[in-house]
Formats: sequence, C-alpha cells, structure tokens
Amino acid sequence: MDDFNRQFSEQQSFDMHEISPNKPQKTKSRFGVGFVVGIAVGIAIAMAGLVVYGLITYKRVMEITSGQTAYSYDSYEDKVNSILQYLGAYYDGEIDEQTVEDSIASGVLNGIGDRYAKYCSKEEFQRMMEDSSGEYSGVGISVILDEDGRIVVYKVFPGTPAEAAGVHAMDVIVEANGVRDFEDLDSLVAIVRGEEGTTVDITFARGEEEFKATLERKTIITPSVEIRMLDNNIGYLSISSFDKATVSQFNDALKALEDQGMEALIIDVRDNPGGDYDAVVAMADRVLPAGTIITTRNKEGIVKEETSDEEHQVTVPMAVLINANTASAAELFSGAIQDYHLGYIVGQTSYGKGVVQSIFRLNDGSGMKFTTETYYTPSGRCVDGEGVIPDYPVEISEEAYEDGVITDEEDLQLQKAIELLSGTQE
Repeated sequence: MDDFNRQFSEQQSFDMHEISPNKPQKTKSRFGVGFVVGIAVGIAIAMAGLVVYGLITYKRVMEITSGQTAYSYDSYEDKVNSILQYLGAYYDGEIDEQTVEDSIASGVLNGIGDRYAKYCSKEEFQRMMEDSSGEYSGVGISVILDEDGRIVVYKVFPGTPAEAAGVHAMDVIVEANGVRDFEDLDSLVAIVRGEEGTTVDITFARGEEEFKATLERKTIITPSVEIRMLDNNIGYLSISSFDKATVSQFNDALKALEDQGMEALIIDVRDNPGGDYDAVVAMADRVLPAGTIITTRNKEGIVKEETSDEEHQVTVPMAVLINANTASAAELFSGAIQDYHLGYIVGQTSYGKGVVQSIFRLNDGSGMKFTTETYYTPSGRCVDGEGVIPDYPVEISEEAYEDGVITDEEDLQLQKAIELLSGTQE
C-alpha cells in the first residue's frame, strides 16, 4: 500500500506427513553389537565435549562479565552502543558497517508501531522518490511477479526503448546484465534503472523462445491517467496513482474529453493506492467548487486546511468508481466528491487509510517516512479504518476475473455508473 506522502528535508546527525520411528532391529552379529557400542561411546565423547565446551563458554562469560552490576540502560541508544562495543571487542568475523547501520535504522522504524513507517537505504530512497515523481530513467516497462515466481512484463509504455525493441506484455524477464536470480522485483528494478543514455542488456522469454535486447535508458514519464469516450458522450478517466506527473496528465485528459464533447464523466480510482499530497490537492482543486479540500491534524493538535478556488470546477454529472484497494489520497479524492454531492460513488468500501506520512531525507542520502498527520475530508470525516462507503455498493463476480481480463460488460461497477449517468436509474 502506497503512502499519502508529504516531503521534507531533514538535516540532523532513519505440508506435513507423519514420520514413524523405525522399529528396533535385533542384532545378528558382533559387528552389530560393536556398532551399537561404538555409537554409545561416540555419544558419550560428544556429550563430554559439549560439557567441556559449555564450561569454556561459561568461563568466558564469567570473565567478560565479572565485576559487572546489572542495571537498566538510560536509553536504547546506550544499549545499542553497548552491543556495538561487545561486537567490536569479541566478535570473530567481519562486520559490514553499512549493513549494521541500515539494520539499526530499519529496526528503529519497525519498532515504533507505525505500519506505514519505513527506512530506505540511499538506493531505495532514490527509487522511492523517482516513483513518487512519476518520472525516472529506465526502459519503459511495468513488471509483476506471477504465481510461479517469474518476473513478467505487465505493460509496455508507448514511445519507450522497450516498445522500440519489440518487447510485449507477458514477456518473461530471464536475465538482466548477467543476473538471472532476482531476490525480488526491487532487485531487478535496481539493475534496469540507471543513468540516462547508458544501456542495459535484458533477456526475455516469449513462449519457448528467448531473445536478448540491449536497451538504452531514457527518461520515462509513467502514464498514470488513461481516457476514452463511452456511449452517450460519457467520458471515462482512470487514475492509477497520484504522482507529481499525474497533475498535468489529469488536466490534459479532462481538456481532451471536454474537447470531444463530454457530457458526463466517470472517474475510476479502483486499485489506486494513493500517492503525493500536493498532487491530489491540485487535482481536487481542478474538480471541486470553492471550499475545503482537506484538513489535517498533527500530534500537537495543529490543524491545517487546503482549499479550492472558483477558477476551475467539473460541472458535468460525475460518478466515481472505488474498491477495497482504493486507498489514501484516492480516498480523499473520492470522499471529497462525495461530500460535495458532485457525483455518485459506485463500487466497494475503500481501504480505510486516513493518515499522512512525511518523507525525510537524511544527510547520507538515505531516508525514512512515518505517519505525521491524520486527514479529514471536507465534511470532517476521518476515513481511517472506515473507508469511503459507496452510495451504490456493487460487486464484480469472481467469474469475471478468471481469464484475467474484465470486459466492459463484465464490469458491473462501470455498468452501474453508466446507468446512473445515462438517466436510466429507477
């Protein structure tokens, strides 16, 4: 689940089968007896060794801790420093200080009880910031991990190096720059992305055939808005995430639909995990009348309000599609439209994430994010743990998902929105 993020800069020094025991066997020779005796002797020697080892270990512990008095540390920092001192003095092995540092930082963020908190190494933080901007240097593909653990191309973006090389959706990535075993999607992303103008060698599998492509990285602006015109001049606009680059895409998409004679609008934020705070505020301002967009409250009780002006507003009838994966900023957007009674909310109750995370960059290029505020929709609703409840609850049948593609006819949520906007609702 993506976070609803603000960005700041911080300059301080972030299956089972039953196993039956073997039946005892009668000994039939002296070899068998000797074997058993040998095992017994071996066990006795091993036990004696363990005792000696235990005594040695105990003696070593007593040497190290003699004279020490048990006490509570004044702070967890003191305890961490004590652990590091013991490691430095007695650990018989190599210590990667950067790995230890990152592990400590991750532990701190994991320990505060905030499920949205996260520490990022320098490389991870860079990727996170690229993702939130909607712009990065790469080859123009979106990938997923399938049920068999393969990395599969989910989408090829138009006008990108991957499209020019003939990469197709459902191609499987076999190798990238000589690496075949990827720990996860992030490890592949770290290889494929890079400085603009440089190249990456990727081997794809399509059916039984493999092919290799050398792709030159270029700046990719991830499309997060898609549009099309439906019957009855109903415009359809899908928003997959709220990134910085989404704002201009959204405005251009609205204008394009208006130029095509749009008389009603369906905005689809299903499976939208959220995104950037400033982006959703700007997009809501483009849709809403003058008034409150969002109110936030921090730990000190300080309340801040974002408002929309009268310069722009969508005045055609609207419907918004939501589901259980609509979260965070996407819940604010749909909730605001609902509060102002500007459109029908159709689908399933949304995820229920009503908090904002702030992003902090640390001096070494690493960073972190954690929850800093609770947000409220224009009417003062907090959706955290509750979600946005649709005006028209509609489920999509499981059969519709079986072939992996949902047609417009199978999409009962879309059909309900069309019905409402076409004036055929009874």
